[in-house]
Amino acid sequence: MKRSLSLLVLCAICTVLAHAQNRSINFEKPLLSEALVKARAQNKLVFVDCYTEWCGPCKEMARTVFKQDSVADFFNSTFVNVQLDMEKGEGKPAVAKYKIGAYPSFLLLNGNGEVVYKFIGAMPSGEFMAKIREGINPANRIASMNKRYAGGDRSKSLLREYVKAKIEMHEIKDANVVMNEYFDILTPAERVLPENWYLFGENRYAMYISDVHSRNFNYLADHWRDFAANNGRQVVEAKLDNMYRKTAEYCLHGWYFIDYQKNVHPYNKAEFDHYREQINSTELADKKELIILMDIAQAAGEKDTVRLSATLGKNFGLLSKENQRIAYTYFAVFSKPPVNNNPGFQDALVSIIATAKDKNLAEMAKHYKR
Repeated sequence: MKRSLSLLVLCAICTVLAHAQNRSINFEKPLLSEALVKARAQNKLVFVDCYTEWCGPCKEMARTVFKQDSVADFFNSTFVNVQLDMEKGEGKPAVAKYKIGAYPSFLLLNGNGEVVYKFIGAMPSGEFMAKIREGINPANRIASMNKRYAGGDRSKSLLREYVKAKIEMHEIKDANVVMNEYFDILTPAERVLPENWYLFGENRYAMYISDVHSRNFNYLADHWRDFAANNGRQVVEAKLDNMYRKTAEYCLHGWYFIDYQKNVHPYNKAEFDHYREQINSTELADKKELIILMDIAQAAGEKDTVRLSATLGKNFGLLSKENQRIAYTYFAVFSKPPVNNNPGFQDALVSIIATAKDKNLAEMAKHYKR
């Protein structure tokens, strides 16, 4: 009797759990233009889930967060909900109109199709709902900054935060426009303050505003002493070291000459001459090694694989374990036929096997050695 009762209770619990989350956001099928008409008539905002078929995080949001009852109930009562495949139909022109640069992107639009709020990325339901509740406030952070900027406000306090907001929304071209406006109105003394270190340092924004051959990195390298005095020598030197290594790595891959927006950046010898001047002016402990990396970078930029192999092979043993990591990129780029039959490549492998401070590098070199 007790066993039967226990089984009945267990079945009842399973039934409740099975139906506990059985609702989902009701994404309407009409065109976005039709959804905007409906939103105007009902005095609602339009929520737009901007996705692509290949986007894993988009599918995860649809599978989990969008199917939570509390989320679904709020969205279905508050918004007109639309999903847009950004590679099909209305999605294609919407990419440019709403400056979609990452997926998933989420929009709140008013009835006129104007952006009230925007945020990107998969996240837990709690964080997702917190952003949505912020977004429905007409005076939310994004709407407020957009309005002030469009109205001509170019105050330092606005521009400093607007750069960050544009990057967070993955509106990178706009972010760089705003960043340059901000940079230009700052005095030299203001540029090196800790509040502006994010423009130059190693952080979540660096890929977009202080990467290789960027204006901001060059300014940092030319004024490193002032930055060190205000932000700490260790953090400034770590950024410099990292960027010169990255420059060499990017040159080997070819990334240096085509940026993340696919803009062509032709090889220019004067740039590398300037890098050498910058490095020599620093007090970096490994600046002689960084000069070697610039020699390697320049050989790659000039597509002189013979000189590149010779430079790496001759100097590899002089490099620190950290700087020797350039060999990983060298293997990836220069180990394919007919390069691996090049005597210079084989000589470089001998040097790596003999002097590598990382045993994995030595083992990889042995793999490629004839």
